[in-house]
Amino acid sequence: MARTSKKGKRGQASVNKYFYVGIYARLSVEADVRKNESIDTQIMLVKEYMKKHPEMKLFDCYIDLGRTGTDFKRKGFERMMEDVRKKRIDCIIVKDLSRFGRNYIEAGNYIQKIFPFMGVRFIAVTDGIDTFRMETVADEMTLNLKNLLNEMYANDIAAKVKSSIQLRQGQGSYTGGIPPYGYIVKWEDGKRKLFIHKEAAGVVRDIYKTYLSGKRFKQIVEVLYARGVHRPAVYRRTGHVFCQEGELLEQWGIATVKLVLTNPVYMGHNDYVQEKVISEDSFFQAAAMIEEMAKKYNNQRVFSGGVPVGEDIYDGLLFCRDCGKKMRRTANVKKLCSGAMVRNYGYYCPASRRIDVLRCPPKSIGMNALNELVKDALRQKTLSEGWCLDRLVKKQKEQSEALKKQFRREILRCERILENKRRQDSELYIRYYTEEISLKEYQECREENEKMFRETLVRKESIIKQFQSVEQNTAAEAALKGLTRCNSEIVLTKELLRMLIKRIEVYQKNQIFIIFADI
Repeated sequence: MARTSKKGKRGQASVNKYFYVGIYARLSVEADVRKNESIDTQIMLVKEYMKKHPEMKLFDCYIDLGRTGTDFKRKGFERMMEDVRKKRIDCIIVKDLSRFGRNYIEAGNYIQKIFPFMGVRFIAVTDGIDTFRMETVADEMTLNLKNLLNEMYANDIAAKVKSSIQLRQGQGSYTGGIPPYGYIVKWEDGKRKLFIHKEAAGVVRDIYKTYLSGKRFKQIVEVLYARGVHRPAVYRRTGHVFCQEGELLEQWGIATVKLVLTNPVYMGHNDYVQEKVISEDSFFQAAAMIEEMAKKYNNQRVFSGGVPVGEDIYDGLLFCRDCGKKMRRTANVKKLCSGAMVRNYGYYCPASRRIDVLRCPPKSIGMNALNELVKDALRQKTLSEGWCLDRLVKKQKEQSEALKKQFRREILRCERILENKRRQDSELYIRYYTEEISLKEYQECREENEKMFRETLVRKESIIKQFQSVEQNTAAEAALKGLTRCNSEIVLTKELLRMLIKRIEVYQKNQIFIIFADI
């Protein structure tokens, strides 16, 4: 039996038997046919839910097309709230929380404070939220409202959209975004279908044929480049499967080739696929070969699994002198005469392994050789240019402590402002609801309040990042002290390198160029 509203009564039937429901649906993306399809899907899901609840009666549907979820200035939403104030509806149902709003502060304010104050039941179907059946709404909402932070969908978004996807898949409609390479999306009988693109599908068949003939992924990349086949991203942008005059031909990625060889959509089993590209035999034969290759790789990993992976102290500092790309670390495990196994590291330019016009001249350097070059450079810099490291250590420590103290004060101040703005937002709506202020005054004050909240939240996050950066410098100070104590026995650490060096550029033949930090 439904609860009575805290203010006013609609009538005996409503109080004793029914909830009068307002369905709210929102779509923020701009699309043509998909707009109405998504809105219809949201409403359909809610209506299916209502069929299981005879105490619910639909009053109206409220729709916002092409509207953001970060604020509540939406015509459909405002019309719904007007009906709430006039006691026409006492239950609001949405597909999920993200459809209601992605401003987690204001959404939480409505659900936890405003709706209970107005005697309104709120339901988010796929989130399992029903304020009428919760003993403590605040506890349950705390977890769910985190899903709306930073305008992102929930970490468990798959669960949220699962029912919508299943509904459309059951109708034989393609629910994905960009179609798999070799297919194009067309609408047929109100459903999204995958149709073969003749040229691109031919490339897919050739990839399978080449792989089944015994070629490796890298060799397939070479074959595709030799034939002038655009990589999928360029094909989607230009509409050309093969490179045309005046276009830049880039090689395929190995990961993209593997994705084609492992995508079961090419067998054509799905209802939304009009025609298969390859046979089942070809797909499963390729899958077996990939699995066998993975087993060999895993066996190699078992051999080196007992050797711990060391920290990459040059991460973010080491770049190719020619192309500017970040150098990539590689490792190999060797067994010594003593029986012990060691992991040796080196660095190479990833662009040097390309086969297209973006190829860079080959260059690599072993970590041991790199360490010695860096140590020599630090010794020379200390001796020849008179780095006063002792004074730097003392100055660095004083600055760090002063900054941390300042940041703690500013973070506390931001938290107080945020808490105050949350309270003001609730009080503001209650003043409007009790007609103490007009709608215009309420909207102006709320907009100003929300702006201040957003600015303060951004500032707090920025201060926290700065505080964490200062904390990292504490470790660098310890490393710097070691350098001052004994220059002949320099121990390179990640913190020390970041304090003294901005960038290291690698030439060919084990040569480097170091850009030192300003100290």
